[in-house]
Amino acid sequence: MFIETIRYENGMFHLLDMHQRRMLDTVTAVYGGGGCKMPLLSEVLAGPDVARLLPTLNAGVCKCRVTYDTEIRKVELEPYSPRIVKSLRVVTPDSCPDYRFKYADRFALDALSGLRRGCDEIIIVRDGLVTDTSYSNLLFRAGDRLLTPRSPLLGGVMRRHLIESGIAICCDITADDILPGNRHGITEVYLINAMLPPGTVPPIRLSDVIC
Repeated sequence: MFIETIRYENGMFHLLDMHQRRMLDTVTAVYGGGGCKMPLLSEVLAGPDVARLLPTLNAGVCKCRVTYDTEIRKVELEPYSPRIVKSLRVVTPDSCPDYRFKYADRFALDALSGLRRGCDEIIIVRDGLVTDTSYSNLLFRAGDRLLTPRSPLLGGVMRRHLIESGIAICCDITADDILPGNRHGITEVYLINAMLPPGTVPPIRLSDVIC
């Protein structure tokens, strides 16, 4: 089973085309596309079942969670408040979970979160390269540039949007590259995902990243 998490704000669902594309890519890769009954997200989210839920939510940002396999199984909405993360610990696990697709089962990623040892969140290093946190992609401020790891655990929708918009640049980032005085000139770290566009939460200074 897979999930898609969509940001609802100011009366609209954001980046629907990209969420739709990832869902179709997932079912094609996993199921071969055969027998899939994947409707358009825009039609599902404009339907009466979702319309009945929206008035019950408080104003502000809401999280829409779509659970699916060969078809959409469930749509849930709830008010959303972002986690405030002030410190990060870099971890290099013996085995990194395969999270190419956004699985509903997050057991392996949640288990890695136990390695944070007093920090708020982790940065996962795989094969010597920085990938993601346990729940977000990463964006790094390097002067007037925004860099994102070339090989994340999951190709997130917000990350893809920033790359395709020319806002973020992909590059290889090692654990040494998030130390003060690094070769890229990185000074800050942003956590990004569909619910966390850049600027939603404050950036984290390199002095608060424990390697």
